[in-house]
Amino acid sequence: MLNIYKHSIYVSLFALALSACNGNKEQEAENVNQDSCLMTPQLRGIIRTDTLLIKDISQEIELTGSVSYNQDEIYNYQSLVSGVIQKVNFKLGDFVQKGQVLAEVRTTEFNDQKSELLKAKSELKLAKRKLESTKNLHADGVASDRDLIEAQNEVSYAEIEIERIQETLKLQGGNIERGILTIKAPATGYIVQKKITVGTQIDAGEDELFTLSNLKKVWVQANVFPNQLESVKVGQAVEIITTAYPDKVFYGKIDRLSNVFDEEERVLKAIIEIDNADLRLKPSMMVGVHIYKPAGGTALAIPKDAVLFENNSYKVVIDKGDCDVQAVQVEPIGKDRRYYFVNSQLLKEGDRVITQNQLLIYNQIKDR
Repeated sequence: MLNIYKHSIYVSLFALALSACNGNKEQEAENVNQDSCLMTPQLRGIIRTDTLLIKDISQEIELTGSVSYNQDEIYNYQSLVSGVIQKVNFKLGDFVQKGQVLAEVRTTEFNDQKSELLKAKSELKLAKRKLESTKNLHADGVASDRDLIEAQNEVSYAEIEIERIQETLKLQGGNIERGILTIKAPATGYIVQKKITVGTQIDAGEDELFTLSNLKKVWVQANVFPNQLESVKVGQAVEIITTAYPDKVFYGKIDRLSNVFDEEERVLKAIIEIDNADLRLKPSMMVGVHIYKPAGGTALAIPKDAVLFENNSYKVVIDKGDCDVQAVQVEPIGKDRRYYFVNSQLLKEGDRVITQNQLLIYNQIKDR
C-alpha cells in the first residue's frame, strides 16, 4: 500500500514538472513572437504613412528667381525743381494715401515763376484797359474791327500765361510765397525705396527721391537659361516656394516671357504675377520656381518623403499592417517636387508607404 502511495506522488510531481516545462516554453515562444515584431507600439506612434496612388507622370523644371514690384503699378518720383529737402514725413515701408504730403523742398526756382506771374498779371491789367479803350474808340468809329480783335487777343494771351504758370505751380505743388515745393503721394501704396533725408540736395529731373508701389500684387521674375527655353512656355502653371515660408506654396502661371536676354545674368526672365494681399512676398526675396509639364502616361506616385537612397538605389518601406513591414527597391521613371513615379511589380495602388521615420524601420529590416 505504501508503494502505491509513493508511486502516485512520483506521478504527480512528474506531471507538475512537465506542465511547468510546457508553460515556460509557451512563454518563451510568446516572448520570441513579440521580439520578432518590428512595429512596436512605440514605433507606430512616431511614424506616418501615405497611400500610393496612380497619377499622371509630370516633368519638373526647377528655376530660381526673385520677387520684384509690379512694374505696372510703380511710381518713381523725380523732383520737378532743384533745391534742398526741408522736411520728410515718411519712412521706408510706410503705407501712404494718394495726395498725402510726403516732403517739402526749399527752392529758389519759384522766384522766377513768381516774377513771371506778377509780370503776366500786370500785362493782363494793361491789356484789359487797352481793350476797354479800344471798345470805346470802336463804338465811336475811330478804331477798326482789327484793332478790337487785337486788343481782345492780348487779354486772352495774358490770361493763358497766368493760367499756365498757376497750373505749373499746382502740378509741382509749389508755394511761391514761401519758396517751398510740397511733394505729395502720386498714388496709394507702400514706400519701397527711399533716397532722401532732411538736408539732401536734389536736382530737377535727375534724382528718384522715392519709389511707391502697391504690393498687393507682385512679380516673380524667374531665370530661364537657354537650355530650358523649349520647356518653358507662357501660361504654364507654377509653384513658388521660399525659405522664409518653407511650408507655404504660392501658385501662379507664367504671364510673360522676355524675348531679350539679361545682359548681366545671361538669362531670359519669365514674369509671374502673384496675388500678395497678405504681404508675405517682399521685393528682392529669393524664391524657387517649379514648373510642371505633363510627360505622358501614368504611374504609381510615391511621395518624395518616403524614398530612401542607399548604394545608388531607391528604396521604400511598405506597412502592410500588424508586424508586416517590407523594404522594396524601386526604379523611378520620373519625378517632380512632390513625387517619384515608378512602375513596380512589388507595389500597387492602395499600399501604405511610411513617410516619416522609415529609416528606423529600414535599418532594423537590414539587421535581420
